[in-house]
Amino acid sequence: MIIGAALLVGATVVILGACVLLVILVVAVRARRHSRNQRDEMLMSPLRSALITVASGEDDDGAAAEQLTWATGVSRVVLDRNIVEMLGKIRGVPADQLVHVLEVHGAVDAAVEDLTSRSSVRRARAAQLLGLARAKDTVPLLVTALGDESVEVRNSAAYALGLIGDPAAAGPVLAAIGAPERGLPAATAAEALQSMGVGISEVLRDGMADDNARTRMVAAHLSAERSFTLGLPQLRRLLSDDPDLTVRETSATAIGRLGRGEDADTLVRHTADTEPLSLRRACVVALGELGDTRAVPALAEILDDSDPRLAELAATALLSMGAEGSAALAGHEDDPAVRTARLLVSLQRASA
Repeated sequence: MIIGAALLVGATVVILGACVLLVILVVAVRARRHSRNQRDEMLMSPLRSALITVASGEDDDGAAAEQLTWATGVSRVVLDRNIVEMLGKIRGVPADQLVHVLEVHGAVDAAVEDLTSRSSVRRARAAQLLGLARAKDTVPLLVTALGDESVEVRNSAAYALGLIGDPAAAGPVLAAIGAPERGLPAATAAEALQSMGVGISEVLRDGMADDNARTRMVAAHLSAERSFTLGLPQLRRLLSDDPDLTVRETSATAIGRLGRGEDADTLVRHTADTEPLSLRRACVVALGELGDTRAVPALAEILDDSDPRLAELAATALLSMGAEGSAALAGHEDDPAVRTARLLVSLQRASA
C-alpha cells in the first residue's frame, strides 16, 4: 500500500516536472522568435522604404533597387528573405528588379548549390527560390529534383517549373506522376503544367497513352482545360477502352468541353445502365456541355432513371439545349428531379 502510494507520488512529480519543462520550452521558443522578429525589423528599417518603392513599381530610375543591392551581412540575409516572400505576389518590372537584387547578393547561385544540400528543407526552399526568380537556366536541375527522395522537394521543384513555365519541362513533370515510390501528386503536376503554354499539347497527347492511370487522367484533364482539340481521338479511345474508371470519367468531361456534334453519340452510348453510375453521370453532364440536340431523346429517357441525381443531371442538360431540350421535359414537370434542375438553372442564370 505504502509502496503504491510512493510510486503514485513519484509519477505525479515526474508528470508535473515534464509539464513545467514543456511550459518553459514554449516560453523560450516564443521569446526567441519575438527577439528574432525585433532584430529583423531593426535590420530592415533602413531598407524598408527602398523595398516598398521597388515592389510598388515606383522605382523608375532604379535608385531604390540599387540601394538594396548594397545590403551586407545579416541585413542582406533578412532582406533576401523578405524579397522572396514578395516575389510570390508581384509581377513585371518590380519582380525583375527584385530578382536582380537577389542575383547581386548571390542568393540565386546559393540556391543552385542548396539543391544538393543534405537538408531536404534547404533543397525545397532552394527550388522555390529558383522558381520565384524565374531562373530558366536551372530548369535541368529542377527536373532532376523531381526525383528527389523528399516529397516536399519534388513538390517544390514542380512548383518552380510551373512558375518558370518552360514547355521543355512538361514531359518530365507529367512523367513524374507515375514515378515508382517517388511519384509527384497529380494535383501538383497539373498546376505546374497549366503554366507551360500551348507548347505542351504533344506531351499531353503522349501522356494519354502512358501506363500510369494518374498520368493519363492529368493529360486528359489538361487537354480540356487548355482546349487542345488535337487530343480528341485519344480522349474518345480513353472513354471507350481505358481500364481505369476515373480516366474514363475525366475523358468524358473533356469531350464535353472539346468535342464535336458527332461526339454526342459516343457520350450517349456510355449513359447506358450497363455502365458504372459515376461514368453515366459524367457523360450526361458532358452532353449538356456539348449542347448537341442529337442527345435529346437519350436524355429524355434518363429522366425516368431510378437514380434521382442522374435524372436531375439529365434535366439540367436538356434545359441547356434551348427549346428542343425544354420540350423534351413535357410530362415530367412535376418530377422532383426536373423541379430541382429548373431551380438550379434559374439560380445560375440570376447570378451570371
